[in-house]
Amino acid sequence: MGKKKKVKIPGSVLELKWGPEKFAKKHNIKIKGKGMGKKRKKEAQKKLIRSYSASTIENLNKAVKILSENPGEGKKILKLREGVDSVIINTDVMKRVAKLYKKEPKNYPNMIFLPYMITNTIVYYNQEGLSEKEQSEGERLDKVALLGFCEQILKRQIKHYRNQGLSGELAFEMANVIPTTKILSGRKGRDWYKTLIRKLYTMAEQGTVDLVEVLDAIRSVDKKKDCIGKKEFFEGFFSEFILNKSSNKSHTYNDTQKELHENLVSACLEYMESLKEKKLREMLKTYIRRRKTAEQYKNDSKRMIRFIDHANSNSPYNKLKTVIQDLISDNSNNELYLS
Repeated sequence: MGKKKKVKIPGSVLELKWGPEKFAKKHNIKIKGKGMGKKRKKEAQKKLIRSYSASTIENLNKAVKILSENPGEGKKILKLREGVDSVIINTDVMKRVAKLYKKEPKNYPNMIFLPYMITNTIVYYNQEGLSEKEQSEGERLDKVALLGFCEQILKRQIKHYRNQGLSGELAFEMANVIPTTKILSGRKGRDWYKTLIRKLYTMAEQGTVDLVEVLDAIRSVDKKKDCIGKKEFFEGFFSEFILNKSSNKSHTYNDTQKELHENLVSACLEYMESLKEKKLREMLKTYIRRRKTAEQYKNDSKRMIRFIDHANSNSPYNKLKTVIQDLISDNSNNELYLS
């Protein structure tokens, strides 16, 4: 495996953790002291608020892009995430950020990644078992204003998903998770495909999910010239789906979740059968390799599809059957990972 690229975080972005007073001190903005009358102090405070708010939205715009491209848990990423969270829970700062965004939304194109982080913060503070400090922070959150800001940022995406047939609530949820297919490309893409798959099951808990409709809506969420290719999208989506673990949670699925699961498995098998044998073989070899890696970390378990069931003569997927049999013939240990 190649070395992971180091995450480059501009020093200014780490200023998100600073409060207004620390910001003033670091940027030599005098807000109090001998010889400053009430008028000068008031003017200095206004100058600080303007400078601090402008700096915050600029750094947020940079930070959320970095976080969307690096969804891991490294020290730098955690530190950056803490900085973003500290802004989100500061009601006064978020109000000023929302006002600045409303004036010039085109200046902050990466803010489409912020709503996902805002909703995760809201979910976090809604859970039980929080410390007294966290409970107090949660009580101060202006959830209505935060969700309103999310809708403002994702206005175009929500409209697109609604026009593609999703209800208002589901359109917001999908826009929140996949505001652009750009996040599905490259090394960061796998994490976002995982998030998308989890979201589909969550959506199905509330009602029937039209899988074809949703996946088509996702593929076309960007402007035509920026749309992800059909081939790239389905390859990434189904390659990640087959790696999903089969957990005990599936036994508690309601009827619409079970229906979605069956549709996903069926769509995946049909997609795999449609591939050329060489491509199908590559897909399954990558699947086996990733399961071996998981095993090395003592993290392997049963997956969504038992491919070995499709190696027998009764399988309707002839191409899939042939490739599975060939892989087992090449190395008998492969049967373990295809089971």
